[in-house]
Amino acid sequence: MNKKILGKAALMSLMAATVAKADVTIGGTFNGLWADGDSYASQERVSITESAAITYTDTLDNGIGIEGTMAFESGGGGDFDISFISDMGTVSFGNGLSGGPVDSMDSHPVKSSFASSRKLPQGLSADYEDGDGVAEGVAGFDDDNQIVYTSPKINGFTVKAGIGFGTTAGADDIMAYSISGKIAGFSVKGGIVDEGNTDSRTGDENYMIGIKAPKLAGYTIGYGLYDSDSGDSYTVIGVKTPKIPGLDATFQYEYFDVDNTGSTADDDGSIASLQKSFGGGVKASLEYHVASVGSNEDVENFFIGYKIGF
Repeated sequence: MNKKILGKAALMSLMAATVAKADVTIGGTFNGLWADGDSYASQERVSITESAAITYTDTLDNGIGIEGTMAFESGGGGDFDISFISDMGTVSFGNGLSGGPVDSMDSHPVKSSFASSRKLPQGLSADYEDGDGVAEGVAGFDDDNQIVYTSPKINGFTVKAGIGFGTTAGADDIMAYSISGKIAGFSVKGGIVDEGNTDSRTGDENYMIGIKAPKLAGYTIGYGLYDSDSGDSYTVIGVKTPKIPGLDATFQYEYFDVDNTGSTADDDGSIASLQKSFGGGVKASLEYHVASVGSNEDVENFFIGYKIGF
């Protein structure tokens, strides 16, 4: 029987058996993104997604905590995760909804791109793979079948390790590791993804470093390095301002420098955005992306996005 069906059946049986003494919560988000600019013929709806999740939490008789999540997204099927929590750490099985080893490193240092999941401004590219969230079968990774271990904090540091099981010929399992903590007030993260031997990619290892400085006069400054074993890499430096008086919004800016293997010239670009929270889980952003790719002139794009959480 399909592993995904088995996992869901087990989760539903567990919920039914103990729901009387367990906690069940429901939450979700509505996201929208519109774009206009050089990369688009006219104003275009880039993405609209709606998602909902049911989370079940309980404590077993032996003191081990258990948390199960089933998530549903418009235009796609349901995902699931089940986690076991103890003093020795947390072990999660399923789609990685609880967060893979490098999930917390996917965002830019100051998260300048609010509505979009892009790691780079529109037009830039790099041979980089974070090892999760990939469609099943791409690079041999099955996003329906992974295991992640998260350690308890040790001297202020947290360690994660995960495996995504290979499912196609010519592709091995994907291993991912990360460590995060604080040093002298600086938030520091490091991670590595080993894709194993893949027929479809030149490189197989990707490295990530993220550093965020303590706030200075309300400003946040961040740095990130993402490097691929195939030779491509990019660095990013960003700043986030305090809330602007009168607007109650923050201004965020990040500059990207991309080194593409075989390219005659390095690419670069930046993202500038205004982000505002209206309370009650409602947020909005206005973004400006610009990118110079090789000898091409600046490519400019504008984005308007929203998020509504419940």
